[in-house]
Amino acid sequence: MPSRALMAVVAACVVLAPAPALAADGYTFPPAEHVPDVLGDGILFAYSGLDGKTRVEPPMVATLAGGGLTLKFHFENEPALRILLAENHRLTWRVVSNDLLVADVAGDDMPLVVGFTSAKVVVGRLPSGARATLTGGGSTTVILRDKVGERSRFALAYDAGGPQVAARVAAQALKVSIETLIEGRLDFFAKAPHGDDNLRARPAEALAKAFSVMKVNVYGPEPPLTVHWTTPSRWPERRQNAWATAFHALGLMHLDTHLAKEALVSVYLTQEEDGHIPGWSGPATAESLVQPPLLAQAALTVYRHDKMRDRRFLQAAFDAGTKQVEWFLKNRRFGEAPPPEKPLTYGVPLHAWSTAEEAGMPGSPRFATGTSMAAIDLSTYLAVECRTLQHMAQRLGLAVSARTWGQRADELAEAIRTHLWNAEKGFFFDRQGADGPWSETWSVAGFLPLALGVATNDQARRLADHLASDRFRGTGGILTLARDQTGYTGEGWRGAVSMPMTYLVIRGLQQQGLNPAARRLAQRAVATITDRYHEAGTLDAFYAAGGTGSAAPDPGTRDYFPTAAVFADLLLRPEP
Repeated sequence: MPSRALMAVVAACVVLAPAPALAADGYTFPPAEHVPDVLGDGILFAYSGLDGKTRVEPPMVATLAGGGLTLKFHFENEPALRILLAENHRLTWRVVSNDLLVADVAGDDMPLVVGFTSAKVVVGRLPSGARATLTGGGSTTVILRDKVGERSRFALAYDAGGPQVAARVAAQALKVSIETLIEGRLDFFAKAPHGDDNLRARPAEALAKAFSVMKVNVYGPEPPLTVHWTTPSRWPERRQNAWATAFHALGLMHLDTHLAKEALVSVYLTQEEDGHIPGWSGPATAESLVQPPLLAQAALTVYRHDKMRDRRFLQAAFDAGTKQVEWFLKNRRFGEAPPPEKPLTYGVPLHAWSTAEEAGMPGSPRFATGTSMAAIDLSTYLAVECRTLQHMAQRLGLAVSARTWGQRADELAEAIRTHLWNAEKGFFFDRQGADGPWSETWSVAGFLPLALGVATNDQARRLADHLASDRFRGTGGILTLARDQTGYTGEGWRGAVSMPMTYLVIRGLQQQGLNPAARRLAQRAVATITDRYHEAGTLDAFYAAGGTGSAAPDPGTRDYFPTAAVFADLLLRPEP
C-alpha cells in the first residue's frame, strides 16, 4: 500500500490539477521569441493531458513527415492527414507547437490553422484553394469538410465505435471556434517562463519549444496513475520511464512546481511493497527491469525550488526513495550480499546492473562482455541518492535516519574512490570485482563521480582534463563513448552526445567548484540544442559528435522530454 504521506500528496494533486485557460474570442500573438515557429520533419503532434483527458491507447499521436504539411498518425492503419496548398500560397509560420500550427498566408487576412481540440480530434481552417486529404485509418477515422466563404474547414476524428460515431464527433468539432482554439494554446506560451532580459532571441525561441515538448509529453490521469504523468516521447516510447521522469521534473518545476511534483508522484504510485520501482510503466503495462535511481535527487531539487516548501511531498519522496535505494542496495550488490546481521554497506559496497537496458544504455559496448562487473554509474547513482536522502532526513528532523544515510553515502563513495578509480589512467572504470580486472571501455559513465563529492578534488581535476580532450569532446557535449573505442559509431550510446548525461556532468563540475569547465560545457550544450532546433524544429534524444545533427539510432525519437527539460534548467538555473 502507498504511504499515508504519498496518498496525501496524491489527493492534493487531484484537487490542484491545472485547468486550461480559454478566451471567449479574439487572440493576440505573444512576442515571436516566446512561441516556437520552426517547421520540420519528426515534430511530435498530439493533445496534451494539460488540456483535457488523454488515453495511452490508441496512440492518437502524429509526427510531421514528408517535408510538408503531412501528419502521420501512429495507430491502427496509420492514417495520414495531408494539407494540399495552391501554388500561390506562401506561408509564414507564426506557431509550430506540438499541438497547434498557425501560418500567415500571403493575400489572406486569416491564418491557416491546424490543431487538436481533444485527444481524438484535429481541426483546421484552410485558405481558398487548399484542401485536406486523408489516407489510411480504416473505418474508425473520418474526415469532414465544410466551406466557410472562400475558405474551408475540416475535422478529423477517431472513434473506436466506428464511422458513424466518428462522423458525429467530427461534425461537432466543425463548430469549434478557431479563434478560441488559438487563444487557449497561446495562453500556455504567454505564461511559460521566458528567461531574463539577457537571454537572446535564438535560445529564447528554443526555450519556448522546450516547454512545448514538455506539454505534449504530459498525459492526463489514467488509472492506476491518478495524477498527471509524463513520458520521454509520446511516440515511439509512450510509457512512463522512472529515469527520464527525474529529468522531466527539473524542467517542469520552472513551468509549474505542482506539475513537477505530480510527475514524480506518478512514479511513486508504481512502487511495489519491497521498494522496487519498474523502469517502464503506464496504465496498462509495467516491467520488472529497473532504471538508474535519480528520483530522490530530482525530488529534493523540486522541493528546494518550490516556494511552498511542501513538507508532505518531501516526506513522500523520502519514503519512496528510502524503499527504492534499499531495494537497490540489497538486489544489485556486486558479489555476495552482506550477512543479514550486517549493514547494507558492509564490506566493499559496489553494485552491478543486470542488463544494459537497466543502465539506460542499450547497445553500449560497455556491456559487450556482459554485466558481471561493478558498474561505476550505478555505484555512483546510489552514493548520491544516499547523500540526498541524508539531506531530506535532516530537513524532516529525522536525526537517526540522517546519520544512517550519511554513513551509507560515505561508505559507498569511499568504495568508488578506492576500487573504481584507475590512478594510472586518471579515470573511473567498471571493474570485475573490487580488485579484479578493469574494463577497457572509456564511456561517459566514468565522469559521473563528479557529482556531490564522490570524486576527490584531484580526481575531479583529472576528469576535467579528459572532458577537454578530443577523445570525449563533442560539439554539444560529452560523447557517450570515446572516439577511439571499439564499437564507436557516433550514434546513440556508441558515441553520440546525450544531453541528460552531459547535464549530469555539468552539475557535477559545479559541485566540485570547477565552474569555468562547467560553464564552457553548458554553453556548448545550449548552443547545439538551440542550433538544432532552428535547423530542424526538434529537440532530439541524441546529437551528432560533430555539428548539430540528430544521432539517434531510432529516427523516430524526436521532441525528447529529457533534452527539453535539461535545456530549460540550464537556461533558467545556470548555476544552482
